[in-house]
Amino acid sequence: MSVTDTPESAAQHDSETALGSVPALRSPTKVVSFVERVLVELRHEALAARYVTDLGQEGEKTIWCRVEHTELDIDAEYVQIRDDPRVGVAVEPCSRATVRKRLCQCLDHDRTGRIDVRPLAGVSMGDD
Repeated sequence: MSVTDTPESAAQHDSETALGSVPALRSPTKVVSFVERVLVELRHEALAARYVTDLGQEGEKTIWCRVEHTELDIDAEYVQIRDDPRVGVAVEPCSRATVRKRLCQCLDHDRTGRIDVRPLAGVSMGDD
């Protein structure tokens, strides 16, 4: 599922993350600081935060982005799009506070998962 209908491909953006990956040492303070930086980036640019986990959920990916940068007709500030090969794609409207909470939870509970921030036009749920 592509989030937007643009000719750009995710392959063009694989090395163009706006922020580096999560801090190696995942102290609560560093996690919160990283998540706040992600939220600032999402607010000002057409970017998506993409979370990929390797914890027994093969291929599951979640992205968060501002609704205004999508073609989705949802009455919310942000949207969470989850792609789980077992159940398909689910789209959920959410607030900035919810995005912050969920990103922190992901990073607190999954030491193998990663988050990257990339141009929204280049995000496809089928990417690695």
